Amino acid sequence: MMRALMICSFVLAPFISFSQGWQLLKQVKFGPVNQLALDQTGNIYVSNLQGEVSKYSPEGNFMVEYAPTQVASIHEITAATQFKVSLFYKDLQEIIVLNRYLSNPITYRLTDFGLGYVEEVAPNFQQTLWVLDISDFALKLVDFRENRLLEQKSLAQVLDQSLASILSFHSHQNRMYVIDESSGIHVFDNIGNYLFKLMKGAPSSAGFHKDYMYYQADGFLNLIHLYDGDNLRLSIQGLNASEVAYANDRLVSITPQGFNIYKYLSGQ
Repeated sequence: MMRALMICSFVLAPFISFSQGWQLLKQVKFGPVNQLALDQTGNIYVSNLQGEVSKYSPEGNFMVEYAPTQVASIHEITAATQFKVSLFYKDLQEIIVLNRYLSNPITYRLTDFGLGYVEEVAPNFQQTLWVLDISDFALKLVDFRENRLLEQKSLAQVLDQSLASILSFHSHQNRMYVIDESSGIHVFDNIGNYLFKLMKGAPSSAGFHKDYMYYQADGFLNLIHLYDGDNLRLSIQGLNASEVAYANDRLVSITPQGFNIYKYLSGQ
């Protein structure tokens, strides 16, 4: 899933640094990119400002396209698996779920499930959906297929709503990650119970790949191991990368004309 991975500075656990470079594999002309996401196999999903979504192979070859019936800006693309792609329209309070061919769209209106105003969503592998409902400051797990609320946990157990500024929200490997600008990265289990704080600092956004969370800071792609503390730091200086996504040694960087695809030379 994508947010702009902007430069930020804070103290982290020690890193293993790698100085090897990146090889440019392909420059893809797409036009202004609104949202970017990668699935587990490295397929690339990009949307434009009109809400059209294109899928490319890890090598940058065009595969398929989704053209919506109405023009609307996509707040977030989530490709948790290579088989389902979710589009969140925050302004419309809608989710559209596509198959791997970006076809057969299913639309869910969040208001139909008794939710208030949903600020962020995080689909998971069980085909349920975690939402951040700011109307009552709660994490909620919704099963759209059965039209029922499975779990609800107040965020007040961890965060002060008057001070909180939640930057992003992720579901990964049966855990939830809430990134709050003022207090850091908070980890919850698969039913919304609070576990621990992963980091005190808060990148403006982050991505997840296998057992790592990654974010960009100070000219490096930082990869935080989610379980054993084996943190890595890959230099991306010279790439002029302000917004990136990473999977399987591939780094996708947004450019004014579209996006570039890089491969890490030494492997990861």
